[in-house]
Amino acid sequence: MASEARHESRAKWTEIHKAHLVKLLGEYNTPAYRSQNGWTKEAWNKMVREMITKFSNPSITAGQIKELEQELKKTYKLLKGFSELSGFVWDYERHIVTAPDDVWAPLLEVCT
Repeated sequence: MASEARHESRAKWTEIHKAHLVKLLGEYNTPAYRSQNGWTKEAWNKMVREMITKFSNPSITAGQIKELEQELKKTYKLLKGFSELSGFVWDYERHIVTAPDDVWAPLLEVCT
């Protein structure tokens, strides 16, 4: 039907894609590219062009990048929350949150 919104396919992102987007988000995190609610349209368009160029993938869209940014934010908040709990630490070599078994035990009891 012509009036239906076009459905955008979900992108398949690798860790390299994610790392590059995080780099871009940092580069564009300046007043010139930020609005009250996030990045400006110009910033998103530039990030799309840079992702397309870097990965030779002309099908990358702003919507897909925005979706990935939201996914990365959720992951960051989750990991940050764990790392702020008593006994949890960030393992910089393995890139995970770790804690001794006695710290995990009460959490696992509540969740199982």
